[in-house]
Amino acid sequence: MKLTFKDIEERGLLLYRYVRGSQAYGTNTPESDQDEGGIFIAPQEWIDGLGFDYSEEVSDDKHDTVWWELGKFMRLLCTSNPTVLEALFVPDDKVLFEHPIMTEIKKNRDMFITKACFKPFGGYATAQIAKAQGQNKKIHWDIQEMTRKTPLDFCYTFRKQGSQNIQDWLSERGLEQRNCGLVNIPNMKDTYGVYYDFGQHFKLNGIDEEYFCDVENRNEPFIRFILDRFVNLDYCEDFEYEYVVSMEGLYDVLRTPKGGHCGIVSEDGDSNQVRFTSVQKDDVPICYMTYNQNGYESHCRKYKEYIEWKEHRNKARYENNLEGLEKDKEKFYDSKNMMHCFRLLSMCIEVAEGKGILIDRTHIDRDFLMDVRNRKYTYDELMGKLLELKARMDKAIEESAIRDSIDVEFVNNLLLDCRKYFREK
Repeated sequence: MKLTFKDIEERGLLLYRYVRGSQAYGTNTPESDQDEGGIFIAPQEWIDGLGFDYSEEVSDDKHDTVWWELGKFMRLLCTSNPTVLEALFVPDDKVLFEHPIMTEIKKNRDMFITKACFKPFGGYATAQIAKAQGQNKKIHWDIQEMTRKTPLDFCYTFRKQGSQNIQDWLSERGLEQRNCGLVNIPNMKDTYGVYYDFGQHFKLNGIDEEYFCDVENRNEPFIRFILDRFVNLDYCEDFEYEYVVSMEGLYDVLRTPKGGHCGIVSEDGDSNQVRFTSVQKDDVPICYMTYNQNGYESHCRKYKEYIEWKEHRNKARYENNLEGLEKDKEKFYDSKNMMHCFRLLSMCIEVAEGKGILIDRTHIDRDFLMDVRNRKYTYDELMGKLLELKARMDKAIEESAIRDSIDVEFVNNLLLDCRKYFREK
């Protein structure tokens, strides 16, 4: 069986349970969820056996509540993982349950504060700044109403000194992708000859000889393309008779199907690739096309990420960001992200200065953090403050006198003692 929160509590395996996130920082709002963390100890049969049926981490769907097995928790502590480190320093009023084993571990919590903390704390803060600067901002996706594209959106034909999307090129000429066929061009990567089945076009669109040869239709995109491609006549009334005669003869030639091309992509909506066909020896391509397959695959990954984000996003946070845009374009940013930038930079400075990990920001910088969250400042003002704070962090790290590294052997022995104590109890 897989361990669940209920299993852990009922079997008496829970060692620690605490409130984390904004409620622990003191930066919560009435809309904030209560995130929780926890630590449990593996059942005896897992320690003694292979333990294939048990997980070292149990969480809910949104990952708001996460419980770690003690062994994994200690390993993460040795990597200076910020989320795990904070568990040892949450205020007492945020601790929901504490086993004597965790009390003993917390007595040694200062040994986990080393220079190794700078990279995860400072690095994560820097990453948050990048997000705040607009890199990979998912909020823009909904504003632009991100839609699923097809391979056709990444197919281009050559036009003068540039390129044009193949769909637009075909549409301008009254042509349809379903009547096209693709053939690889030797020695030219991702470049194809585009062939057209005019016979199929006539059939599917109900074009008869009368329509095709009617002079009044000469300005229709399809007829103009036929003239440009096959007839070489000027569009003037003096050539009306010759035009009609030529078109009558041309109709007989073009109306014959060429074997039925299958289209550039399937029209069922599930196509992920362009399609190839065979052509007759005397066929001539109507144009040449390139397909940016890497671009399409990148779009698919981004679209999948977008859908997952849309399904699991914090609705209140998202609407707050949109509200900022409506009120003031200069205050259009993810305010929660910005707030975390400042919090993390400040906490990294405090660690470097030997003050430990100060979780509760109530009497430190909570008012400022909440001003950031409530968009008191413009984007440019905040970026200026962030860069100043980052410079302070870099200086504090350079001058820091805290211990260099964790005593891994001590941590390992501490873990063994904890397991032994639990087993004997």
